[in-house]
Amino acid sequence: MIGLVLARRYAKALIDLAEDAGKIPGVREELAWMDAVFGSSQELVNLFMDPTVPFAQKKKVLEDLFEQGEIGDLTRRFVTLLLDKNRLDGISEIMEAYGVYADEREHRLRARVYSAVPLEDEEVDRFRKILSGMSGKEVVLDVHVDEDLVGGVVTRLGGEVYDGSLKNQLQLIKENLSKGR
Repeated sequence: MIGLVLARRYAKALIDLAEDAGKIPGVREELAWMDAVFGSSQELVNLFMDPTVPFAQKKKVLEDLFEQGEIGDLTRRFVTLLLDKNRLDGISEIMEAYGVYADEREHRLRARVYSAVPLEDEEVDRFRKILSGMSGKEVVLDVHVDEDLVGGVVTRLGGEVYDGSLKNQLQLIKENLSKGR
């Protein structure tokens, strides 16, 4: 782990290069693939973190991975830089920060919707349209079922939480009744 500040610096540099090259989405996909590969193999992570493994061997393994994932030149150079700087352990953090920057530059927001029951496609589309209208940006929804809600939905959009859950509504009624309203 390299920490949030350093991950943001690397991600900012990469997003600037990707924007200049017109490859923001492609680089995002390639980084996600690389992160998934590292996340799925502890042996691979151990190899890259082991100081006794020669750098040339690590670089060869990395080049083989690039070929498997059809990784473009910009992402290759970036990930190789991470290897050179012994920062490959931060690829997940960098990928997340890159995603935030990519969303900003592509005028996109990510929202999480928690509902008591699975939502129908029409309901998801309606939420997306409402949230896009509120934010003025394209909204990408990440929908989850939370059985603890009993009813209703809770939406997280940016730093805001919109709580339309039955639990919250009952709590508001309780508070109003206790205040004598």
